[in-house]
Amino acid sequence: MSDDPVAVVTGGASGLGAALVAHFARKGWAVTMNYRDERKAQAVFGALEREGAAARLLRAKADVSNRTQVRRMFAETVEAFGKVDILINCAGVNRDAPLLEMTDEAWDTVINAHLKGTFICCQEFVLHHPDGPGHIINLGATCGLQGRKNGANFCSAKGGVLALTKCLARELAPRIQVNCLIPGSVDTPEVRERYRLDTPEGLKAVVSHIPMGRIGALQDITHMVDAILEARFTTGVNFYVNGGDFMP
Repeated sequence: MSDDPVAVVTGGASGLGAALVAHFARKGWAVTMNYRDERKAQAVFGALEREGAAARLLRAKADVSNRTQVRRMFAETVEAFGKVDILINCAGVNRDAPLLEMTDEAWDTVINAHLKGTFICCQEFVLHHPDGPGHIINLGATCGLQGRKNGANFCSAKGGVLALTKCLARELAPRIQVNCLIPGSVDTPEVRERYRLDTPEGLKAVVSHIPMGRIGALQDITHMVDAILEARFTTGVNFYVNGGDFMP
């Protein structure tokens, strides 16, 4: 068994999750890439395989809100790599709508993906990581603190993730550190489409609110994750990566 860390990244086939999968794989770490979309997962795997960085990459298709599937994912990780040290919870989905138009299905889908999924993955991580220090990093959002229009389900889920992070940080200390990464406008396909970053007008509108004068890069996220994982006396903390756009 290698001494290198073993990481599980949920939502690892797109956006920030895919960036973290690639980041860890390029370091030579063992990584389990959780996903639901086969096409996106194959694209990430194929790109890393061409780089020669996929030798210790395990693909695990699972709905994070499904206990049986998540338990199998962690069991397969331990079987393949002998242990699991790090959990990064990036899986999620948006189903925006005004309050009076939001369906029960839209509410349940988003709450299950973000909040229930984070809870189940954290619980199964701890059950499959019985010894030694460990790290859990949950993905939060500023709207979990300040809300936004047409996102009652998403904002409520992220608010729940922020509270869950603090609860678990207290309960799992000192062995497992639990922190929350809260990104701002980072250049992912979803953010690019949502805010029309491919247009001068859309990019200018977003950047005008950011004191550091640019949108975030994926490397800004991976650098912060590295810093969190290096920390030895930090738990229950929100780490903001937003160029000063939101200052609590």
